[in-house]
Amino acid sequence: MKSTGKILFFNANDGKGIIITSKREKIRFGVEDWDDFDVMPSLGLEVSFKYQNSLASEIVSLENETQEDTQVVPEPKEEVKSSTAPKSEGIKEKVETPISKEDVVENQTNSSAEANTQNKDETEHFETETEIDEIVDSIADMEEELPPREESVTVTLNISVAVTNYFNVIKENIEKRKAYKKVDGRLDYLLIRRFLWTTFNNLSEIDLHIISPKIKAQSDDVRAMAKVHDNFMIKIKHPPLAYSEVFLACQSEYTKIKEGAQKITQKLERLKNSEKTVGGVLKVKKEELSKNINTAEFDVLQGELKSMNGAYVDIVHMMAELDERYKSDMKLLNDFEKEYREDFYELFNKASVVYKKELVDILNAQAFMLDSKLWEKAKGSKALKAHFHKAGINGEFNTKTYLKYYLDAQDTGKLTGENKKLFELYEYLSSLSRDKILIVTSSAEDALDFEVDIKQIDKSFEVKSSTDEIKALKWAMKNSVSLLVIEDSLIKMSAELFLKYYKKHILVIPKIIVLGTAVKSEDYSITKLLSKGVSPRVLAKNVKELLQEN
Repeated sequence: MKSTGKILFFNANDGKGIIITSKREKIRFGVEDWDDFDVMPSLGLEVSFKYQNSLASEIVSLENETQEDTQVVPEPKEEVKSSTAPKSEGIKEKVETPISKEDVVENQTNSSAEANTQNKDETEHFETETEIDEIVDSIADMEEELPPREESVTVTLNISVAVTNYFNVIKENIEKRKAYKKVDGRLDYLLIRRFLWTTFNNLSEIDLHIISPKIKAQSDDVRAMAKVHDNFMIKIKHPPLAYSEVFLACQSEYTKIKEGAQKITQKLERLKNSEKTVGGVLKVKKEELSKNINTAEFDVLQGELKSMNGAYVDIVHMMAELDERYKSDMKLLNDFEKEYREDFYELFNKASVVYKKELVDILNAQAFMLDSKLWEKAKGSKALKAHFHKAGINGEFNTKTYLKYYLDAQDTGKLTGENKKLFELYEYLSSLSRDKILIVTSSAEDALDFEVDIKQIDKSFEVKSSTDEIKALKWAMKNSVSLLVIEDSLIKMSAELFLKYYKKHILVIPKIIVLGTAVKSEDYSITKLLSKGVSPRVLAKNVKELLQEN
């Protein structure tokens, strides 16, 4: 099978060479396969050869073969015969026909049309040649732009340093907020975050004054830390993303080769377009050449075809070289990524666990502080008190009470996913609520004994004992009292008057144990009556039973 190509490489010392075809096939040959005695093989020479069983033979210069195939035998010139010469058989006598004015006009018109066609062909020819020249120049530019080929990728920033550098941002944010570690309480921010901000917005709409500059600054800091946490969680949940951003992006040699590979893909795309353009021109030129074998333009057209064919082979060669370079570079990058991936994952995951714990702990402390300060401010708001009273919200001013009010209005048979999470949140808040017990007596000794025994019977109880009625009321205003132990007669007032003040200033309705005689109260019902001389142990037992019932 006859094929054509271009000599891509030839070594005159050993007579070995390579031919590249239009299909980008590289075919090796030896000087013993060369059959052209007029031209010797040289770089860039277009050749014709016989291709069979992956071997090239009978190789000759394409120029010599074309000349041999297109040799034209000149036609004999017609002799001019005189009018007296005898007529040869089979030859018709030429008849002169007079030329009319119309014929002249028609000839002029045809000549004009031919001239316009010729001008158009010359313009198209000029544009095509210019375009081919630009393509050839661009190929030369590409060859100059290609950086030296790398044989390996060196680590310019080791894994440990890369991970440390990445977590420096997290570490700085944690260090800035280290004071939160001293906060006593914690709220699960990830669980409460939606309802916390809902509460924040709702309360501020009712009374804007509760959002003091301090609370506003604290809320902004919680949002900022939450953003740090969320970005951190995205990266540790997607190890490949972390590997790419934390480690690979810091490797100078790796990024340089990767950028080079991206440029190669762009160049290949440009070359594909050039190949299509030049291939189309070649097809047209070959058709023109076949139609002008017997004309004076044949040599010119043949030269143009040879030039364009050379440009086409250059494009094919450059594409093959770039494709090989791209595959080589991608193998380097893939091998480098594979070599360090597992080691990075192991070190990164260990650091992630440590910093995640610290981030969440700070967020939980921030949530607790913001929630506490927000409701502490809300307790002094007349607008919020009026709103809660009108809405029928009974209990202490806190998130748990506000959430219960919301959940009581929900149809449990038609709960959405978000509402189900709110019920989980309520269970969580309930589990955090320590039962608070307030003891108010006229004897400091009795008050202290009662407090000690109640704490001993259940260490989860938070107990406050006092003989000062005013201080006791202030403590009850800040804490949700579950059970009130009160003596029938106090130092400065009666139990009835104390309960009247309690009702006036405190929304939470506690269970009440009265020590001594029965107390009449229009505001509260007495849960249990015990004798005034009851032992601390018996009182503690009754307290626990009542709270367990609750």
